Amino acid sequence: MASWTVLTKTDAGDTPLRAAERVVFVRERFSWAALFLAPFVLLRYRLWLVFAAYVIVSVMLAVAELRFGLRESVETAVMVGFHVLIALELPSMRIRKLLWLGYEEAGCVVGRDQAEAELRFFSEWTPPAARGAGSSAVPPSTPRTGRAPSQPGPVIGSFSEPYAP
Repeated sequence: MASWTVLTKTDAGDTPLRAAERVVFVRERFSWAALFLAPFVLLRYRLWLVFAAYVIVSVMLAVAELRFGLRESVETAVMVGFHVLIALELPSMRIRKLLWLGYEEAGCVVGRDQAEAELRFFSEWTPPAARGAGSSAVPPSTPRTGRAPSQPGPVIGSFSEPYAP
């Protein structure tokens, strides 16, 4: 099962269909494509600042090799490390970019593939036109512990006070 982070963006006067079209699912996983083709993956997701950093590191390593006699094995090791870092952090870089563009994190969904994740998310999601003005993007859920919310449970961990809703 894969884990997906769901981001939504709503504008004033959106219809439910238009709001649903802007929902983005970002899969939380290691990116094999970014490991082997990092610059192309960065361009595909329009991560311009990371791409600029990639180009600057590449140029600096080439200059260090020519001017200071940096060994090619050191240059290769640095670039492999940079590719691994990009492959590990690609989902979080995409999420940060979308948050900067005005998207809001609506939650996480688990599914075998994106179609199943979308089905699970949209079965619980309330479109913005149907919500009130002050409600959140995801309907509130109550924990299924078997006791009423007014009865606090035992303290677990190092917290001195039980959780009070």
